[in-house]
Amino acid sequence: MNAALDALLKTQSALWRGRDQYNNDASISTGFSALDDALPGNGWSIGCLTELMCVQQGVGELTLLLPALQRITTDDQWAALVNPPHVPYAPALANAGIKLDHLLIINCKDDADTLWACEQVLRAGVFAAVIGWVERSTAQKQRRLQLAAETGQAWATVFRPGNACKEHSPAAIRIAIKATRQANVKIGMQSNPQQLQLSVFKSRGKNPSDVLINPSEFDLSQGSEWPGIPNLLPASALTTLSV
Repeated sequence: MNAALDALLKTQSALWRGRDQYNNDASISTGFSALDDALPGNGWSIGCLTELMCVQQGVGELTLLLPALQRITTDDQWAALVNPPHVPYAPALANAGIKLDHLLIINCKDDADTLWACEQVLRAGVFAAVIGWVERSTAQKQRRLQLAAETGQAWATVFRPGNACKEHSPAAIRIAIKATRQANVKIGMQSNPQQLQLSVFKSRGKNPSDVLINPSEFDLSQGSEWPGIPNLLPASALTTLSV
């Protein structure tokens, strides 16, 4: 019986023993050491779906992904942003070291088109990273993205609203994101500066944990100072298509 179970576990990546660590060597560092420590494989898992649930937009959720996107595009691999809620700001992306000629923006009409586009791009096996934004999804649809990420061996990430934390999902990693204030801290003229709190409440082979990322760490991921970057590229430098 044990031999048959071992054979099944080796051939089915969606199954694992609860007592075992999920050691997936295929990963890419997040660029934040505390977050790496909280994730299996010490980084964003490749061939798995990651869900990021945001209580509110604009708290630095995209900045969280910049170091990994920088590594991917500078290695001449492609990344895709599927239906971002705001037009990506090309100068900021270039300032973070991301190669814009290896970044594709896909605009979609609704969640159904977004989920379809994410699945097709993941299955194609051409893109190393696929990041999508949806308001509503289902466990079945997320399961399709999980399988597509396994097929294409890509780093797959989906941003969802904060209330999606209450829903079941087969995603390998699920993280809730919100902004908090640092108590009794002063940076320059600012008292109690904002920091990012990540609640990693599902992560294969890891215990749930909370990770705090301070503003100084975010500054590093966004690249050098703006005045030192000549000839910043306009938004039109991004390759965009619509579904």
